[in-house]
Amino acid sequence: MHGIPVAVKDQFNTADILTTGGSRILSEFVPLEDATVVAKLKESGAVLLGKLNMSEFALGDPQSSAFGPARNPWDLERSPGTSSSGSGAATAARLCATSLGEDTGGSIRGPAANCGLVGLRPTWGRVSRYGVDGAGWSVDTIGPISRTTEDCAITIGGIAGYDPKDPYTRQ
Repeated sequence: MHGIPVAVKDQFNTADILTTGGSRILSEFVPLEDATVVAKLKESGAVLLGKLNMSEFALGDPQSSAFGPARNPWDLERSPGTSSSGSGAATAARLCATSLGEDTGGSIRGPAANCGLVGLRPTWGRVSRYGVDGAGWSVDTIGPISRTTEDCAITIGGIAGYDPKDPYTRQ
């Protein structure tokens, strides 16, 4: 992924970068280390462009973000999807080549479908959730939202795999 511009949902810890989870409660939270998926993106050569808007604590529709709603770039009156709304909107608007979302009940698949993109909700345990402020640990899954299946496959290849920091991941 050398040189590929990526962005991540604001529930993924990023060392020395504000991580709010879409809430003013965390408006001053700056993690000391990256979430495993962010570290893996960086190790694979991806360039982190920034953090993306989301519904507050990944619960509900995009209107619930403390920082205003994300907008669907194809029609500003339509929703870009559920909690990973910023990931879908930014990728569709070509602000990044690919992005990461977190899916508990459709938050990768919804924004991908609403914005004309490819989203992959990997099998649970395929991608580490370490450093991600999730909604439900037993169902949360991290995955890519991309413009093409090839970009989606490249992104999942960069973030998947065993992580000793997440005992539920697999080889």
